[in-house]
Amino acid sequence: MNVGITFVKLAMSSISSVSATSGAGANSAAQQAVVQQAKRAAEQAESTAQTLETQAANAQTRATEAESYARTLNIQAGQAQLGAGYSEQRLSALQLSGQINSEIAGGPSYTPSTPVQQAIAYSLAPRPAPVPVSTAPVLNTQGQITGKIINTSA
Repeated sequence: MNVGITFVKLAMSSISSVSATSGAGANSAAQQAVVQQAKRAAEQAESTAQTLETQAANAQTRATEAESYARTLNIQAGQAQLGAGYSEQRLSALQLSGQINSEIAGGPSYTPSTPVQQAIAYSLAPRPAPVPVSTAPVLNTQGQITGKIINTSA
């Protein structure tokens, strides 16, 4: 008895040919049973492969969505950090403004520590009243008016 089974696969979804050869006609029913069993096993393997392919595609889709979500969260975290930095700067400016106003009003002494704080404090600091310019005439030795006195102390 000589039995040979050949499976030719053209696509993942179908088996195109199954052939069996037999040396004796009496064992034909047994050979047919073997061929049918092999065909069922091949169809089951094909079905399992398709199921696994579908699961792999679904897993890939979920992974891509998770990566996209992670990127979105990363962007939102960066925006939140920028917002926090802005809030901290605004708070510092408000505190500095309060300290400068307190100093201007005669409150406790304040010493600015950064160049920006020093510039703000300088621009807000009270200035002394300007020294009036004398408009008294200048007389020469003969009593004639020759000009005006100019303040050179400034």
